[in-house]
Amino acid sequence: MLYKILTALVCLAVMVLAPIFVKEQRGGPCWRSLFVKMVAATGYMAAGGLCVAMTGVCSPFDKWMLLGLFGSWIGDLFLHLWQTKVFPAIGFLGFLSAHFFFIAAYWTGIRAMAPDRAFFTWPEIAFVALFDVFFVIFAVKTGLNLKGVIAVPIVIYATVITTMLCKAAVLGITAVQTGAAHGAFVLICALAGALLFVASDFTISILMFNEKQKKNYPLKMFNIVTYFAAELLLAFLIALI
Repeated sequence: MLYKILTALVCLAVMVLAPIFVKEQRGGPCWRSLFVKMVAATGYMAAGGLCVAMTGVCSPFDKWMLLGLFGSWIGDLFLHLWQTKVFPAIGFLGFLSAHFFFIAAYWTGIRAMAPDRAFFTWPEIAFVALFDVFFVIFAVKTGLNLKGVIAVPIVIYATVITTMLCKAAVLGITAVQTGAAHGAFVLICALAGALLFVASDFTISILMFNEKQKKNYPLKMFNIVTYFAAELLLAFLIALI
């Protein structure tokens, strides 16, 4: 019970800090906004750790999820640093690695429940391909400046996060189909967490690559609230699987 109470308090603190962070960085990144953001990021890491403590076991699934949360933490840190353009690139790699870790976690969970399932089915491949097409159309329609070498890593990132979303959905569906404990909650947390992550990444792409939207305060608020909610929902999976 203690761990559940602590987890609830940590989650509440993270969601309270999210809008505070947006307010602190309205004039641009600064040390105050970095501090608030990293306290909130440490909160979702703490939520993951508390979920491990709840179960008393750190399974392979849990380890991959914790690595994913840590990759996001690194992404949060470097994406917000402003001293050199190298830092955002490191932040991008942090988030990219986080999604790879999440995919590894979901696949570990899927194989534990359904050992004969293939890593990719044709419907999943079609979904990822269609999402990439949708992203290109989205980039054109929203005026994203993705010309030159930046276009390639962004499309790669879009493919990876779509794969993460796809595997999250398969994990949840498999949990329900196989009658796994907490199957419905696994489906809700995995799918909602992944969808919110995608929504957050879509909005941050607008904020970063559309000059007209860089100071869009409501969009920034939506971006950061959906992001931290996503991280917390994914952290909850550790206690469910």
